[in-house]
Amino acid sequence: MGPLVRPHGGFRWLLSVALLCMAAPLAALETVDGVRTLRSADVQQTDYPTVQAVHFMSQSLHRQSGGKLAIQVYSSALLGDEAALLQLTQSGELDLNRVSAQALEDVFPLIRVLSLPFLFRDVDHVSRVLDGPIGAELLAAMNRKGLVALAFFEAGGRSISTVSHPVRRLEDLQGMRIRVQPSALAVAVFEAWGARPIKLPFSQTGNALATHLIDASENNLLAYASAEHHRHAPRLTLTHHTFSPEVLVMSRRSWDALSEAEQAMLRRAAREARPMMRDMWQQREERVEALLRLGGVSFVELPPAERARFEAALRPLHERFVGSAEQRRLIARIRALR
Repeated sequence: MGPLVRPHGGFRWLLSVALLCMAAPLAALETVDGVRTLRSADVQQTDYPTVQAVHFMSQSLHRQSGGKLAIQVYSSALLGDEAALLQLTQSGELDLNRVSAQALEDVFPLIRVLSLPFLFRDVDHVSRVLDGPIGAELLAAMNRKGLVALAFFEAGGRSISTVSHPVRRLEDLQGMRIRVQPSALAVAVFEAWGARPIKLPFSQTGNALATHLIDASENNLLAYASAEHHRHAPRLTLTHHTFSPEVLVMSRRSWDALSEAEQAMLRRAAREARPMMRDMWQQREERVEALLRLGGVSFVELPPAERARFEAALRPLHERFVGSAEQRRLIARIRALR
């Protein structure tokens, strides 16, 4: 299979609308050949764990419904970047969408807590939070503004990849142009570290690295490898500064068009997909790290004293981004969970 040509800008939007219009009207969720097909989109590649998790959900739905329900997955940013996909989902033009928690901050401010740097101790801590009462409460609370939240997907720790010199000390980030997600918190984090954050869609990051529009990026290991950012930014500093998860959301309009029995099937399929996705993620991370090391990517570990400096530089941000009592209570509950 050859390289995928990824359209950008207005052409991408026209393509997404055209592709959606070619299928049955989503509002009615029409049945074609006895099957009602939900459409889902993701900016990641086809083999990425979140994409595979939705394919797994489709198999579960097909089995539960006796072949009457299915999910069609559009991966590789074919229908647009996260911001466009979220809008399509809220309006009901798209049924399902895997989106980063940071992209949902404006829709649901409480979820910003999950993206706070250095909040989670490790991936096991993340899983305990998302699998337990806290995760269930957050999913239920997100059912607003045209969306229904079905599941959290872990996304590993985010680290910094650079084109030229590696980041070994806080001073190495001074003036560095780094791609960040379209999140006020993400921008503030790197400003506090002395970098120059630039908000770019994920699908444009590789080209920006290759053309030196930016000097660095930050993402989890699998996204870094899947998008081949290592070809242009082969120095990876394992900051693991945030373990911000992903969220599978559904259009409220599409959800309401399903029967209660079908809604129950969809929730069950999402629950079943979580452990599958997590196992796939962990296995893929180990394999990808080994391949990247063999391919010449340099992995940089921050010494404890230097990591403490990174953390200390961000403490003033907590007052700025954690203003409500509800947010502070959530942080306390997460930190107390062992």
